Amino acid sequence: MAVRVFAPARLHMGFASTGWLMAPWSGIGLAVMDPATVVEAELVEGLGVRAQGLRSVEAEEVAKLVVEKTGLRIGVCLRVLEAPPSHVGLGSGTQLYLSILEAVSRLAGVEPPLEILVEAGLVGSFSWVGVAAFKTGGFILDLGAAPSKVRRYVSLRFPREWAVVHARPPGRLGHPRSGEVEKLKGLTYSRETEQRLVELLMKKILPGVLDRDLELFGSGLSEYQRLVGAAFSTYQQGVFNPDSTPIVSAMEEAGLLGVGQSSWGPTVYGFTKSRKEAEEAARLLAQEKGWTVTVTMANNTGARVVENSA
Repeated sequence: MAVRVFAPARLHMGFASTGWLMAPWSGIGLAVMDPATVVEAELVEGLGVRAQGLRSVEAEEVAKLVVEKTGLRIGVCLRVLEAPPSHVGLGSGTQLYLSILEAVSRLAGVEPPLEILVEAGLVGSFSWVGVAAFKTGGFILDLGAAPSKVRRYVSLRFPREWAVVHARPPGRLGHPRSGEVEKLKGLTYSRETEQRLVELLMKKILPGVLDRDLELFGSGLSEYQRLVGAAFSTYQQGVFNPDSTPIVSAMEEAGLLGVGQSSWGPTVYGFTKSRKEAEEAARLLAQEKGWTVTVTMANNTGARVVENSA
């Protein structure tokens, strides 16, 4: 038996709250089709786990953790067939770990115990956007930390006709996992900043998605991103990561809407009403700037799982 998991990438668009008006670490994000994470797990004779392909050392450690914590007595050959690079703002770690959990659990015929990854600090430490992107896809409003430690979120269907462009400079990174917790724990928005972020969320960003009004959504998201970036400026040397800044400017000059930085960057995203417009902008960004550019669309369903019992 083999199980193959196709997981979306995620764009993290920033935290809306550090606790003044909403629960701490409420935030927003979007699941997108590309670049996907693709993991295949197959039952093999004997016991234990071995991994092949991309990020195999990391993948094997996570799979062994899942097998150990669940007490499963199975043999697993794990293959990571596709995976975005680490630390570029696409949520690649979360999608990889969740894909491994899903694949191994399906092989064993058990429900995926998400708490294993949460307790290990591998997913969901501050944001639940990546988990929601995997589970349901769509435009995600993460409702933040809760006293019960059960994270809640809302997933909205994002207009499929809106094209998504994201770009990054080859070989540049955003922020490694080490040190991230300390920085986020030390961050607190001002009341004024948080009030404006929530206003933008409720008056422009969410209505823009629901009404399929890209201008409303885009104007709200652009301002939202700059407010979030200003709050993080001490940690990332400016409103945006220095590697993200020229991409933000170039995307806006190319006419993209809702331009912003995903997570710590350096990936930057923007939106258009048609794929044709998106591809024209992407050609310009790739040819003139040499950036890695992807044209994609929202993923409104979350991860896809294919089982082969042959």
